[in-house]
Amino acid sequence: MAIHTSIISPRHSEAVPSFRPTPVTIQFGAVMRDLSAYIEAERDLEHCDSWDPACDAWIRDAERARAHVLDAITALRGTPVCRCEDQPLKHLGQMAQMLIESDSPEQVRDILALPDRFPDAFRCASDSPVARRVNMMVAGFQQHLHALATLENVADMVEADCFVVEPDTPATMLAPTA
Repeated sequence: MAIHTSIISPRHSEAVPSFRPTPVTIQFGAVMRDLSAYIEAERDLEHCDSWDPACDAWIRDAERARAHVLDAITALRGTPVCRCEDQPLKHLGQMAQMLIESDSPEQVRDILALPDRFPDAFRCASDSPVARRVNMMVAGFQQHLHALATLENVADMVEADCFVVEPDTPATMLAPTA
């Protein structure tokens, strides 16, 4: 005789319904895909030299990828929230846009510190299957954001802030004496 062994956790007496995507989760997936393409395009540029004939094509690819990810983020921002678990995804989209458009090392550092400073805004607090799925999406997206921050052009900007720049010599000192 066969012994009946339950394969469902005792906490859940019936099978958990599958994750149902909302418009926000669908659009967030598009943002994640476009951000990944943007990171790859920027990585291609890290290894090209101006004398390389493919450099022009890689620059155009990176510009196109940047435009696509920013368009996808704009679409995400305009997508209506259907459930509370959609909010962290929308916040991460805004964070990605700020990181892509940042122009100073202070901004990059402050943007990357946001999830640690405001964990409730970037993570689902409940333990429901939907919240766990969204938290997995958040974790994957944060890996993309950290990869974006380690790109050469962003990393150079952050490292450049560590050096002290001496002020230029005043123009009066350079004037010829009479």
